[in-house]
Amino acid sequence: MSLVIAKDKRLSRRVFITALGSLFFINACEAKSMKVVLNIIVFSYWDRPIFEVNIDGKGDETSGAYPNTGKGVTGGVELTLGPKKVTWRLDGPEGLPRNGDTLVNKNRLELVDILPGAQYLGIHIYPDETVELSTSVGRPGPSAKGLSLVAKDGKNHG
Repeated sequence: MSLVIAKDKRLSRRVFITALGSLFFINACEAKSMKVVLNIIVFSYWDRPIFEVNIDGKGDETSGAYPNTGKGVTGGVELTLGPKKVTWRLDGPEGLPRNGDTLVNKNRLELVDILPGAQYLGIHIYPDETVELSTSVGRPGPSAKGLSLVAKDGKNHG
């Protein structure tokens, strides 16, 4: 009987050491989140200025009312690939409704498809509170959707 107990203890120790080694291996193989560093440019298609534009809490950009948009650059912003949250605050003349309100993109937003060699991230913010992200190698311009909106509304194209 004592021989069986001794074998079980030895077996238990082997199982424990094997399990411990496996945990280390599994942890080492854990998927790491991919990151990218991009320069951010904000394009707003609102008819009023916006400020404190952030993507996942980073960036802190501003934009004038269209067509005075897409002029500033926040350089070297590190972002994790995956779901994104863009926030911004409304500005404008004193007394304008919603001044100072913080808005969040209403649509599902993900940063997943990065162009090879991309250096810029265009953040396109629309009056319906949706946002579009676009990556580019060179400085981006207004989006097709944004240009269509402003053409329909009869806004100046700058």
